[in-house]
Formats: sequence, C-alpha cells, structure tokens
Amino acid sequence: MRLSLFGDHFDDLLGSGAMTTDSRPKGVSLEATFDADARLWRDGGPDDARERLWIHPSGLLLLDATRKDGKLDGELKWSLGFHEMSEYAPRVAMRNALGLPVGPTETLVATFAAGALVEARFRAGFDFPDTLKVELRDGAIDGTLEWVIGPANGALFEFAGIKLLSKAFKVPKPWPHRLTAVFAKGKLKSTTFFAKDGTPLDVGEPPLIEWGENAEASTLTGYIERGAFAADAARFFPKAPRVSKPGSKKVRLVPSGRVLDEVVTGGGVPVMTLAFDFGSYGFDCKKEELHGANDDKYVGIASDGSGEMFLLDVTTGEVVRYAHEEDSIAPAFTSLDQLAFSLLRIEAAAKKRIPKAKLSALFKRLGLTTAGALLKEY
Repeated sequence: MRLSLFGDHFDDLLGSGAMTTDSRPKGVSLEATFDADARLWRDGGPDDARERLWIHPSGLLLLDATRKDGKLDGELKWSLGFHEMSEYAPRVAMRNALGLPVGPTETLVATFAAGALVEARFRAGFDFPDTLKVELRDGAIDGTLEWVIGPANGALFEFAGIKLLSKAFKVPKPWPHRLTAVFAKGKLKSTTFFAKDGTPLDVGEPPLIEWGENAEASTLTGYIERGAFAADAARFFPKAPRVSKPGSKKVRLVPSGRVLDEVVTGGGVPVMTLAFDFGSYGFDCKKEELHGANDDKYVGIASDGSGEMFLLDVTTGEVVRYAHEEDSIAPAFTSLDQLAFSLLRIEAAAKKRIPKAKLSALFKRLGLTTAGALLKEY
C-alpha cells in the first residue's frame, strides 16, 4: 500500500490517466483528487484543518476528520468501506494509524480534543442511531456507556489498551433491548437494563443468606435425589422463568438422572442466563453426530456461559465438558450431583447473590476444581 494513503503527497495524476469530473462519484467534493493506486478520493490531508476520503467507485465516505495543530480535534467520521477484499487490509491499517477505537460496527463517529478521544459512537451507518456510545477521560472509560444489546464478536470496545468484553455487564437472557452503564476511571460502577419501550428492567435480587457455605463433600451425594437441587433452584431464583424441555430417556438411565429429568420436565429448573443454562438438556450426541463426542453414551445436560456443553456419560454417571471449538472432551464432575450443586451457585455468584471469594473457597475445600475454574470466568 502506498504511503500516500496515510497523508503523504499524492502524485500529480492529471494528464496521466487521472479521473475526470465526469467519473467523479456523486457526493465527492470537486476539490478532491483521485489516488488510482489506493482507489480513494482525497480532499485535504493530515497536515490540513480538514481531511476527507471517499472510496471509489461508490463514493462512500471513508473518513472525515478535523485537526488542530496536527492533532485530531472535534468530530470525526469513519466507515470501513471497501469494494474488494484486497482493499480491506489497507483500510484496517489506516484505522490503526489514525488511532481509532474498534467496536461492534465498522461505522464510527468520534469526538477528539487535542488528539485525545473523549467519545465514540458506533452505528450501522452515519444516518442510523447509535449502537454503542462510550465516554472516555484520561485514556479510560469514564462516564456513561450506552449499548443497544446484540452479538459481539470478541471485545465490545477496544482502544489504546482498553478491552471491554460484553460479559462484563452480565446481560440476562432473554436479552434486554438496551443498557446504560456508569464507569469511573475505567471501573464499572452500575448497570441498568431497559426494555424496547424504554422501561427499566429489574434484574437484581438480594444476596442469599444461606447457600450451602458449610456443605461437606459427603452431602453432595444425593443432592438431586433428595430434592435439594429443586429446592435451591426455586429459592435462589424465584422470579426467573422456567426451562421448558422434553424428558430424556438417556438421562434417566442414571439414578440421579431420573429425578433430574423429573425436575426439568416439571418446570423446576429456572432459566439461568449467565453462567449456565439447560438449553442443551437431552442433546443426543450420537444422533446429532457431535464431533469429538459422537458416542451413544453421551447426552447433553447443560451449557456454560461460553457455549461449552456438559455431557453426561450414562455408563459411569460422570460429567465431561465438551469444547465446541476443539471438538474435544475433558473430565469435569464425578456426578450429576456435583454439576448441579456447582453450576447453580456459580450462576448465583455471577449475579452477585453469593460472595465470589467464599464460594471459591468452598469449591476448593470440596475439591471441585472445574467449578473453581468456571467461577473465575464470571
């Protein structure tokens, strides 16, 4: 890619096959000149008070930036547009050279003050409302963040060492329409969720007073069969909607699985939303030809917040964790009792209803290594 793409002087293209005003895309200023190598129209450069770039042949705006004393200052518009894949890498390189943040969309409206980013607004297009709005101060997220909740591949926001993940907000399921979050010097202080009509949603519940802090390893055996799992699920999450899944003959092959199946089909399992869910309950690994676990002995029980499944081995009663990206399985829990006891409490801790440090200590004391590792993710 030519250095002229980042602001060095363009060659004088006039008289050497340069674009004429007849081939100038609509919306491109008459003062703009054409860079044939970069396939860009330019009006101004980094040394000017204003720099504008349009991609060819559509004439879509790529960059509109104002500067003061050579530093970005005021409102900047950027949209990572390209017509051919060969143009994509140069566009990304330009964005990085400008020092722009990365967010959920490729279109950005940012505000700078003497080279410092003070606000970033990501949109589906310049004429669309904000998808994500982030306020910054002294190089950290500071102030109010607003996000129209949706899928986020990787980080929700990245800039100059800042990497904000969507899971930091512990978004419940089903997803609210929007959230606002208050940050102070990079630290998340509060989050409020809203329905599509703008109504605030109450997703918080008070801390649990008794959650099994004094449990012993011996008391885990029979946790499901004696009804403790169903009772804890109802007590921990009384307002949560209930899972609706058909029963599983395979799960019922295990003694504790029979009772678990009755709890699931009877509406006794709440929709958890953060650390795990029962959306994969009854998943037939053999029938669905699950890569790496295509075996009649495996059946799905639950999934964690990252989409990894917990599979019951009906021949041993043990539970393994299936990694979908590697198509591999690894030991997780020695029984359904351990799984149910652990995941219910990890979910409660993720929702700040159980002290995370105390739960971590309990898992360590009970030898629940996988549970301890999972807890760290939330």
